[in-house]
Amino acid sequence: MLMNKRIIIGIVILLLILLVECLVWKTTHYPNNTYKSSTHTIKPLPKEVTVTVTKNGFSPKEVTIEVGSAVRWTNKSGEPQTVNSDNYPTNQLHKELNFGEFANNSSVVYTFTKPGTYGYHNQFHHKQTGEIIVTK
Repeated sequence: MLMNKRIIIGIVILLLILLVECLVWKTTHYPNNTYKSSTHTIKPLPKEVTVTVTKNGFSPKEVTIEVGSAVRWTNKSGEPQTVNSDNYPTNQLHKELNFGEFANNSSVVYTFTKPGTYGYHNQFHHKQTGEIIVTK
């Protein structure tokens, strides 16, 4: 019985020592209980949207994305295709979209850095059109 009391007293003393150590550590690392906090703005990761080029045109025909996002045109038509800026046939409205011919099962990608509406077409089949709407 005397041995059990000594064990219990030893455990209590050990716990008190640990409590004192924790309090000392806290006051030396966080004096006056002042905690520094910071705020961070979390920006969403850029998105990539895929537009499939088929024998029948672009799917989807219209895509809405945010600035900093990319569009990947993937050719699944079975033959070479193009992505070119409007206006047909000069392709001068958004010259950055003049990718030209790319093979079946390949892709072209563009990251949009400015808001606006970007019309494009397939130079080989100019009635196949699409539109990218870029928002802030």
